[in-house]
Amino acid sequence: MLYNIFTAFKTKNYMNKIYALLTVFSLSISVTCSGIGCTIDLSNTLFFSPAPDSLPCIERSVAFQQVVQIHVPQTFDVGPFIGFPAGLVILTVDSMRINSLSGLPTGLVYDLTPPNGFFLGGDNGCAIVTGTTTDPTGHYPLTTNGTISLSGIPGGFGFPSDTTFDLATVQAQSGMFQLAVDVINQGDPCRPQTSINGFSKQLNSLLQVYPNPSQGVFELKLNAGGRITGEMVIMDMTGRKILGHSLDIMGTYNTTINLSNQPKGLYTLQLRTTEGFVSKNISIE
Repeated sequence: MLYNIFTAFKTKNYMNKIYALLTVFSLSISVTCSGIGCTIDLSNTLFFSPAPDSLPCIERSVAFQQVVQIHVPQTFDVGPFIGFPAGLVILTVDSMRINSLSGLPTGLVYDLTPPNGFFLGGDNGCAIVTGTTTDPTGHYPLTTNGTISLSGIPGGFGFPSDTTFDLATVQAQSGMFQLAVDVINQGDPCRPQTSINGFSKQLNSLLQVYPNPSQGVFELKLNAGGRITGEMVIMDMTGRKILGHSLDIMGTYNTTINLSNQPKGLYTLQLRTTEGFVSKNISIE
């Protein structure tokens, strides 16, 4: 399994390091001119501030504006992401690039500072979301598209020490920064329970996917107990969604997942529910 995960990663070109050095000057200019979009809070030490689960709701037909501060960490714990205990595989963050943010309700747009979305490890930046939407009320998960370049994979794994991860895949598999916004009607209360919560160990323990690996056909079983609503999504290692549908479960839920038309490799099965977030790796042989 570890082999499949790492072989899916792209080996980082050393030109990225040269590009990172050449970008330092342009980044400093972006910070100086950040008043055009949002103003960077250099004292922020959180990956996202406010936290994704603390964002205000968006009222339909009402102008919305929200600034989110960004701090790219200098180290990244990939242990939980690749199936190891936390703290076992900690890598150095060389750089992170945000190419786009998808999933926003219609009518909302975003701006990044720096505008090119390129950050070195330890850099600060910000994003501003503005606009007005008339989309239906509900929960809108967001996907961060881009890459994070890391170095320092310990010896013994047999893989290059410099590696580039796809941000959407990290987001899907690790449950680290589950971004989402909620749309409500004017005057309605913003209810936190409408948002997807963090990773749920309880739900994860109740979810079974078998056989795994398989030749593309999997059986999914979830002993939900009470009622659970949300969605099931399956993504490949690039973060591309290949399957998805809504969930409204009461009690035991069984379904067959047929991915026999997909190429061999590692995929992510993700349940995003009001009770919590669950993510499992599945493999097609």
